[in-house]
Amino acid sequence: MLAAAAVAVLLLVAPASQAIYSVGEIPNGSLVKKDGSSSVYYFADGGRYVFPNERTFFTWYDGFDSVLTVMSNVLSSIPLRGNVTYRPGVRMVKIQTDPKVYAVDAGGTLRWVNSESVARTLYGSDWNRQIDDVPDAFFVNYVVGEPVNAAADFSPSQVRARVGTIRENRTATPVPSAP
Repeated sequence: MLAAAAVAVLLLVAPASQAIYSVGEIPNGSLVKKDGSSSVYYFADGGRYVFPNERTFFTWYDGFDSVLTVMSNVLSSIPLRGNVTYRPGVRMVKIQTDPKVYAVDAGGTLRWVNSESVARTLYGSDWNRQIDDVPDAFFVNYVVGEPVNAAADFSPSQVRARVGTIRENRTATPVPSAP
């Protein structure tokens, strides 16, 4: 479900110096936006992926310096392929209709962090300020994996190091918890 197509992230993007006139000019793994728009997409493998919101974008990027501007007809010719999920290991997420807090693992896998003490060990004393609400409509972009029952079950820094790009995340799988 590509509900995000209508909810593309509205971001303040610095104007690019030159517009791109064909899909072939866009390097794989680029950030693109339509001329005159602030909605940013991730381009890969001939398709574009929507950032559901600013928070998702900022788990992957610090700013907009690398965003390429493409002509309107070029962007509309690139098929929507899905939504970008949070970068693994950066922040925890939850949805408003479920009190569970999840660590984001590789491949858009959510792992329930089943206690405050585990969350504190993994994300520090301000762990409760590192949780974002994901709109229910975008929860379907994730899969629920094994819970994090102990700090040894998940390492935010290791998953961040292992999954450094959106492209890597699209094909990555979580490392299984220790038995």
